[in-house]
This record gives sequence, structure tokens and C-alpha cells, in this order.
Amino acid sequence: MLSTAQQFVKEYIGAMFEMFPNFWTPVLPIAEIGFTPIAVELAGELLVLFRNSASQFAALLNRCPHRGASLSRGQITEDGCLQCPYHGWHFAASGACTRVPFNQLNQAQLSKLSVVSFPTRVIAGILWIFTGTENVPEIQLPSSLMEPDERYIIHHEIWNAHWTRAIEISLDYLHIPFVHRDSFGREFNDVAHNSALAQISITSTANGMTVINRINTLPAGIEIEWRQPNNVILKLDLDGMPLRPHLFAIPINAQQMRFMQVVLPKPGIDINNFNFDEFFAASLDDRIMVESQIGEVPNTTDEYNVPTDEPSLRFRRWYYRTVKSEVLPQV
Repeated sequence: MLSTAQQFVKEYIGAMFEMFPNFWTPVLPIAEIGFTPIAVELAGELLVLFRNSASQFAALLNRCPHRGASLSRGQITEDGCLQCPYHGWHFAASGACTRVPFNQLNQAQLSKLSVVSFPTRVIAGILWIFTGTENVPEIQLPSSLMEPDERYIIHHEIWNAHWTRAIEISLDYLHIPFVHRDSFGREFNDVAHNSALAQISITSTANGMTVINRINTLPAGIEIEWRQPNNVILKLDLDGMPLRPHLFAIPINAQQMRFMQVVLPKPGIDINNFNFDEFFAASLDDRIMVESQIGEVPNTTDEYNVPTDEPSLRFRRWYYRTVKSEVLPQV
């Protein structure tokens, strides 16, 4: 029979990550996670991340189960555990309590004092976390994210917007002539005002959709892939660019998100001769736009829509049915 404290923990875990439940998501580049614990917020939950002497990465609830102190204020011990700053309890990367100072506890007693831990993986130079604790699936990733860690160029920043807004603008090819009119979108400006028509082809996939975008007066378009829940891949390398960006909208809370760009340069490209700062800076236009919007994306009936909005509408249907568990009206 569970104790009152254990029952509380079980119920608390069951209510976690309500805004983003049971998904694998990147959180931070592993280069930014060292031997000093760091606090992060993910989908409204406060976590502590750390790396121990065995180069194991851990993600724990940033709250000691003893008196609720912030574990990110603790330190890593010589045996690779996270020591609580309040009473010195030791927690392994698995969350297991391994030591309680000034008490003689056996293994059975210690096993009841664990802190909540979350599954982690290191892929593409990033720490990934699963926003749940049970029935953990394997991560389903494209081959372009399975290269050695050192091949990726990673940039991230915090936006004051709901994560769904960043996915929607990343899927929206036709914002380019207007949102990016003063940067790479200027080449579209004449087209946008000369009766050009968009041609958008959508193919559903097991993990989302592939969208092929063209404007009928331009010789080439772009292929975009959305992979559930929060990844958009811009297949720029198919049209001559020397890289493939993977865009992630990582929820921090209902008002903020971390926009992460994970770029895979083509083999043989001299990355020192490519201006990545300029490339990443182009997303500032998107940031300004989504930060002007309010809250999460609305459902499919709350705004006016036109045929070229179909990629956005498909994402919204998925979001409301899968993440928010709402039934949308048929239109």
C-alpha cells in the first residue's frame, strides 16, 4: 500500500506536462550542460539537468521530495550524484536516493525516497527529454538527425510566444515575401504583387506531413516536413543550399518557448566560410511576428481561412485532437 507521500507523488506525476504530454523533445545542447546543475522550465514544469563524472546526463524534477528545496542549487558529488542543498540527500541520475546523512537507512527504505526522473537521450548534440515517465516510446527521428554530434551547428533563443505559433509560421511558405521582405524574402516581392498563384501539395506521413510549396512564376519551391510534435525540417539542401535546418519549438510555459535551430551542413562544406550568424538572424523577423500574436493557435473555426492555409489547418487539427484532446467540428 502506498504511503500518503507516495500517493501524492504518483498523482503529481500524472498531472505533469499537461500542455505537452508524453512527447520526446530536445531541451538544450549538451555543450551547455556541465557538472553544475542547471534549472530549466519545460512545458510548465521545473526540471534540473546535470552531467555526472561518468558523462551520464540526467533530468530530474527540480524539487527535493524531502522538503521541496530546489535541487538545481545543489552540487554534483564525487560518486556522480546530485546532492540536495538543504539536507544533503544524494540522488543518482536515475532519481534514486542513495544517501541520507545522519540516518542509517537500508535499501528498501531508500527506495521509497526517490526524486521524479525523466527519460533522456543524447542525439545530434542535444539532450532530449520525454515528458512522461511511463510507456516511453523510442524516438522516431529522420536520418538527418542521426549524424555524429559534432556535425551539427545549434542555435537557440527564448521567444515570448506559445510554441504552436512557431510551428505554424515555419510551415507557412507564403509569409516569406511579407515577413522577410527586407531580407531573403525580397526576391519574392514582385511575385507577391503580380497575380502569382501558390501551388501547395501535402502528403500525410506516419509522423506528420510533407509540404511541397511552389509559386507558379518561380522556377523552384521548397519542401518542408513537419514531424510531430514540434519539429519542422526545411529541406533547403534539395534546392542548392549547403545545409538542412531542423527547427524546434520547445515549450517553456504557456507564454514562452525556446526556438532551436539544428543545422546539418552538407558533407565537405567548409563551415568557416558560411555566415551562420546571418542565417540564424533571419528568424528575428519570425520572432517579431509570432510575439505579436496572442496565445496558442486557435482551432480551425475561430479565424478566416483560405486554401493555402491547409498546412496550418492540418497542424491545428492535430494539436487540438492530440495535445488538447478536444473534438473539432467538421467543416
